[in-house]
Amino acid sequence: MYVEKFNVYLAMNKLIGISTGIKNVDMAPGNIPCVVINNDFVNLCNSYGSTAVIIGPQSNLNDINISNFDGLIISGGGDINPNVYGQDIGDKTTRISDSRDSTELKLFKSAEKNKVKTLAICRGHQLLNVYKKGTLYQDLYDAEFTDINHDKPFDDARSHIHDIHIDKSSKLYSLVGEEKISVNSIHHQGINSLGNDLKVTAKSPDGVIEGIETTNDWDAMGIQWHPENMVDDKYSKLIFEWLCS
Repeated sequence: MYVEKFNVYLAMNKLIGISTGIKNVDMAPGNIPCVVINNDFVNLCNSYGSTAVIIGPQSNLNDINISNFDGLIISGGGDINPNVYGQDIGDKTTRISDSRDSTELKLFKSAEKNKVKTLAICRGHQLLNVYKKGTLYQDLYDAEFTDINHDKPFDDARSHIHDIHIDKSSKLYSLVGEEKISVNSIHHQGINSLGNDLKVTAKSPDGVIEGIETTNDWDAMGIQWHPENMVDDKYSKLIFEWLCS
């Protein structure tokens, strides 16, 4: 009976998959690897009537099928292995997880195949570009983007750090209704060459690509900042409302 009621509940609510990484946490029976997610993701999805489904790195799956999902979030985290986009690992590239890279690339593939609405955040924004055969700057400072400190500490995650300028022809503009908004910034890498079937939707004043979206029939959007850390920001709410609608 409980299972039947739970299945009915799921059928009545939209399912939003949220990818995440692994972090060692002190808990019984000691310091062990755990799937970790910012619970603000869950709360935001719930606030728009959706059920959040957490997806950690998978180690042995050839394929991932999310055809029954209504939306997908590829969340932030460590750096993507540059081997994925044809580069050697640089000195400043850290916190690589090959299992996470592999899992999230498979999630993108299934989302595109099944036309699952997708929001890619920070690392996810960069990986969306890599999935579509683009490349990254492994370090923005080394690439001479020095006018803005994009790599702010985690303590500033809920602070507005810099403005971004939004293309009026973009989906992002249709959601927020503004050509300029202020965002947080917790990243040291960024998009270099743009991938296939993508367009740039937003940039910071120093030229870093802050937003991208797909140009084919897959409804996917990448943003370089973290809207989940700015839950009282009206623009963040509009983005999550779009995802969960």
